[in-house]
Amino acid sequence: RVTTLSIHEEKRWPYSGSADDQGGGRINASVPTGLNDREFAHIIEALVLPYCERWSPQAVVITCGADALAADPLSKMGLSNGALWDAVEAVREVIPTCVVLGGGGYNPWTTVRCWAGLWGRLSGRDMPQTLPLEAQAILAKFDSDLIDEEDRDRLWLTALQDKPNNGPIRESVIALTRVLYQRHIAG
Repeated sequence: RVTTLSIHEEKRWPYSGSADDQGGGRINASVPTGLNDREFAHIIEALVLPYCERWSPQAVVITCGADALAADPLSKMGLSNGALWDAVEAVREVIPTCVVLGGGGYNPWTTVRCWAGLWGRLSGRDMPQTLPLEAQAILAKFDSDLIDEEDRDRLWLTALQDKPNNGPIRESVIALTRVLYQRHIAG
């Protein structure tokens, strides 16, 4: 009665959830390193939303892992926070009964901005182009042993939304969604 549909980076900790690990309520979409916004949107449109429409779950719990963001030091994915926000809103349009949780995230700047922006979008708030000075002051006090000072993007202190990371949709992503669609949705 419960299905877990997981979109996660292939061959990363905890080294489980491969595309071959399916069934028993598990759908594993293990994606290639460097997944970009367009590829993520493709997975949402070609797999996640059709699954929701086909099976009409009574409720959905979304764990929005900020470790999928481009600047996370422990993953090699490449998403912008806007891509995650768009995906959550798309699922919520199909299945309005949602619980949305934060998860993962080892870059304190990108993680807090992702979750704050997600809350803002879900609650219908207007997104500022520039963060208020009070928010900038809080973010400026953050530190991380995982991110060198010269690798810190100034945008992390001044803006809520990341720049989009649009790139081509790789054939491996298309093939993965096609296989999972056939296995779990089409029949």
